Amino acid sequence: MSDAKRRITITVDPAAADYAEQLVQAGRAGSVSDAFNQAIIAQRRREQHGVALLRQRAAQADPARVARLRAHVDRQARAHGFQVAAGD
Repeated sequence: MSDAKRRITITVDPAAADYAEQLVQAGRAGSVSDAFNQAIIAQRRREQHGVALLRQRAAQADPARVARLRAHVDRQARAHGFQVAAGD
C-alpha cells in the first residue's frame, strides 16, 4: 500500500461513526479515518484469505466428482426451466 492518502467523502451509519470515535478515544485508532482504513483493510484480508482457501480446495478437487456435481446441477437447472450452456 502507498503511504500517500487520498481524500474521499463517505456517509456512514451513526453507530459506525460512534464506534470509530470510541476506538480513537480508547487509543485503538489514531483517527476516525484510521479506524475506517483498518476496517476496510481487514475486510480485504478476510476476502483474500477466503479466495485463497477456495483456490486451495479447488486444486484438491476430484475432477470426476466435480463433473458429476456439475451434471447434477445442470439437470436441476433444466428441470426448473433454466438454460444451461453446452459445456458449462
